[in-house]
Amino acid sequence: MEKIAIFSDVHGNLSALNAFFDDAKKCGATDYWFLGDLFGPGPDVEELWNKLKEINPSVLIRGNWEDFFINSLHQNSKVPTNIKTIERYIINHLKDPDKICQEIEQYPISTEKTINDVKIGLSHNLPYDNQGDSLSIRSSSKNLAELFTGKRKNIDIAIYAHIHHPTMRYVDLNCLNQQVANYDYSLADERLVLNIGSIGLPFDKPTHLYKECRAEYLLLEVGDEGDVYPRLKRISYNNSPTFEKAIKNDLPFKEQYINNFEL
Repeated sequence: MEKIAIFSDVHGNLSALNAFFDDAKKCGATDYWFLGDLFGPGPDVEELWNKLKEINPSVLIRGNWEDFFINSLHQNSKVPTNIKTIERYIINHLKDPDKICQEIEQYPISTEKTINDVKIGLSHNLPYDNQGDSLSIRSSSKNLAELFTGKRKNIDIAIYAHIHHPTMRYVDLNCLNQQVANYDYSLADERLVLNIGSIGLPFDKPTHLYKECRAEYLLLEVGDEGDVYPRLKRISYNNSPTFEKAIKNDLPFKEQYINNFEL
């Protein structure tokens, strides 16, 4: 049995990343896969990079915030003004931003892994585009089918990040029109789609009374016979040190950042 802890969207939150790593170790994780968005808009920077190195994921995917960092360091004008402000904070709080940038530039935006003959596609968002809203919780089966195109047409499971909402869905590649009547289920080609949520900045509101603020990740167990057990986990932690650091360091847009964790 392989146990892979799959995580993403840390967004500058070391306390949440520590909580995730502690839980994954307790659960007996045998490997770690990171699907992007380490820095920004939270206050933690250098310590966060060091923690990622300690976790030592065998998969490292480049998210849209990695691209913001790269483009800001290269002074690319495509980066929105408010993001540039956050990226300046990040660059100023790294000991060697150029070296880190060179490393991050080597991350792909998608990859494929095979575990016990189970074929798994991994991406931050779409396999060919690490930003946009086409795979949100409102997305159609047609949009989700983009996760299984090209060289990915034979993968069993697609796992992605970016939307900050942990979800488990199936898409039938032979029935992308969800209004079909009298469907012949013998023709079905169902594939599993998993979103792993966000370590450091979750967006989901499970009830009208509660705004999610726990660290979210996917613990994927793959058995020797190809059986899979996806567990979408939420880990409580103390976020006060993160907020205190945001205030102490005069984090750009700190009030907006802190308000993300409130109902």
